[in-house]
Amino acid sequence: MRYPAVELLTAALLVACFAQFGWSAAFVKFSTFSFLLIGLIFMDAETGLLPAEFTYPGMALGLLYAWIVPSDCTGTTFLLRILGLQPALSTRQLSLLDGVIAAALGATFFYFVWAAYYLVRKRRGIGFGDMALIAMSGAFLGLKLTLFVLFIAPVTGAVYGVALLIANRASDPAQARSESARPTTTEMLLSREIPFGVFLGACSLIAVFWGESAWSVYLAWARVS
Repeated sequence: MRYPAVELLTAALLVACFAQFGWSAAFVKFSTFSFLLIGLIFMDAETGLLPAEFTYPGMALGLLYAWIVPSDCTGTTFLLRILGLQPALSTRQLSLLDGVIAAALGATFFYFVWAAYYLVRKRRGIGFGDMALIAMSGAFLGLKLTLFVLFIAPVTGAVYGVALLIANRASDPAQARSESARPTTTEMLLSREIPFGVFLGACSLIAVFWGESAWSVYLAWARVS
């Protein structure tokens, strides 16, 4: 199935990347990232799948860009300081390390979520494709912005799930009587009917354009508190 909106969204994101980064290597990096995310978002929405043929090369490409276009490595610098490590790394090396740590952290976080859900429900919650997608996003975004995605993606997914649950309860009573013929919203949520990759991808795009601003607002609030 072909989505006409894909072309429009891709074009709009290219314009947004140019407005954000101008003619620069960062423009090429995040335009590539946006192109990959749009394709994966629509694939997950339509099929519930996030093909490894896209996410794995995307990870490698993200790490390559981390070397070519060094990003803000504040997150990794702070982590190394906490661990008492002060390796003598160049800017490119630190950026690559930042991407590797972000990719590993994102994938590990969702692996533990998957494992905990499986132990409780004896079925899969999020899929391995979601783990690969957050690892790809981590490689492109770095640790600081990946933490932002790890926070807002589950929140947006939960809000969407609650909205579905409310809509289901407010549906026609005649349909409610035929619950045996179709799963309830709760069952749909617990059986991985919601394509979480859509939220991961969308929140990764939000991080590209507004993640730094969100971190600045949070840090300012934290200082006041």
